[in-house]
Amino acid sequence: MSSLAEPPFKQFQDLNDDTIISGENVIRAIQEFESKVKVIKTQNGDAFIYAVESNDENVKTFKIVIGRIEIDISINLKTLVIVIEVYVYIPLLGKIQIAKAAGNLCDGITLPITFPPFVKGSLTLKLDGKDVVLEYSVDVHGRHYEGRIVITVL
Repeated sequence: MSSLAEPPFKQFQDLNDDTIISGENVIRAIQEFESKVKVIKTQNGDAFIYAVESNDENVKTFKIVIGRIEIDISINLKTLVIVIEVYVYIPLLGKIQIAKAAGNLCDGITLPITFPPFVKGSLTLKLDGKDVVLEYSVDVHGRHYEGRIVITVL
């Protein structure tokens, strides 16, 4: 356990129980994290895309956060099968799954997402050339989010 006499970042423990022993290690960890995050400016705030590590080298996994909506997407690079899970954060209730679907990226998936009275809208995940694109139009807690995001390039 750290004592108050230790300088900042002298010892830091991450989620894998690996110990980072210097400020330089902390900076490297932050840089690695930042390399996996893409921030996209939207009319109603920033959208965040996180590249999440996958246990399967043939699968790319992403977590997208738009306002109180979280979208988890897995793409099989060989078969182009996609799995989408959509969650909403509701005060006092926490994170609730409101939609889940699977399909083929070439055909695309349009998914209605509703959780009355908090959420209403839809999202589409499709392939546009080599771009994997998310199109969304969602009302969450009276706030409207709409846009088109290129998640990754295959």
